[in-house]
Amino acid sequence: MRIQRPDGSTDRQLELATDIAEAVMVDGVRGRVCEETCTVICPSCGAAGCRCACSPQCAEAPRALSSDPENYPIEPLIVPLVYEMKRLGIFRPCWSCEGHLGPDGKLWKVPRVWFYCDSMVYVRLLADGLRDFTSSGRLNGNWQVVVSFSDVDNPETTFSLEPVLAAGEDHRLAPLQRDIGEIASSLHGMINHQARRLQREAGAVLDPTH
Repeated sequence: MRIQRPDGSTDRQLELATDIAEAVMVDGVRGRVCEETCTVICPSCGAAGCRCACSPQCAEAPRALSSDPENYPIEPLIVPLVYEMKRLGIFRPCWSCEGHLGPDGKLWKVPRVWFYCDSMVYVRLLADGLRDFTSSGRLNGNWQVVVSFSDVDNPETTFSLEPVLAAGEDHRLAPLQRDIGEIASSLHGMINHQARRLQREAGAVLDPTH
């Protein structure tokens, strides 16, 4: 079966072209990633709003990245990915888990980050990048982006960045947790690269004068 592509309107072409162009040039949020929740005084310049020491290694990041730091600070191993997704400025993390083993020593909960995103183009760029990382052997697991759970009173769609668990395979937690660091450290470049590629390959489709 083959289904013809929808005929994109000029407005839709411009919207897609704009989103992709922004992803090509995206340079992240201005100021501190944790925004107003961060009150750390910088040891370098003495300011409370600079970026001098703003990083996922900050001791306050697990609490400052959470909207409920007392009850739900970000777990240490997933902090780098939550931080980098928020720093990029096009994803809005809303829940995370670093992964856990059950009482039997087997994988119980996989590492994942749930997030909101205003543009499906950005979700597509992330999914394409994860697929390329997997095929090139940069990741231990096969990671994906899926539509995830949203509260019944929440009309927004939530996505999850998580590993695929193939039935019948012996899934180990430690390699998946190592993937967290690889994805986090490469996220910015991944999105830029995928956006440039999509911009190049779909240039004719994105041109409203074509």
